[in-house]
Amino acid sequence: MTTFFGIEEHDAQGFLDSGVICYPHSPDGKTDLHNIVSSIKSGDIVFIKRCTPNSSLHIKAVGVVLSDYSTESDRGVCLPAEWVWQGEKVLNEFDETLSLCGNALYEEHNILVQREIIDLLPEKYQLKEL
Repeated sequence: MTTFFGIEEHDAQGFLDSGVICYPHSPDGKTDLHNIVSSIKSGDIVFIKRCTPNSSLHIKAVGVVLSDYSTESDRGVCLPAEWVWQGEKVLNEFDETLSLCGNALYEEHNILVQREIIDLLPEKYQLKEL
């Protein structure tokens, strides 16, 4: 099963150009590898977003994680990702407050947001009808 992870736009500088998703840093500057971050796996969907908890959600890019194995770079600990969509998709209508929206990285559980992200994926990543 694919998991969806939202990345704050401010923390995603250079991810698109480098073809990676990098783990955020804790306030003391160390790489933050606990909680949901360590569960990012190959095939997971990541998206770069901008939002505040009581406003709209702006999806800026969608990517697919390519490997479970991280590498060290000048950005820190990163996983390779294929960024398959870039643009500006604004979501105004969903059923709940975006409580985790301000986090640098979080797991997205809202099914309406997940469906919108899936619709942005190229055909090769879409589920085939049975």
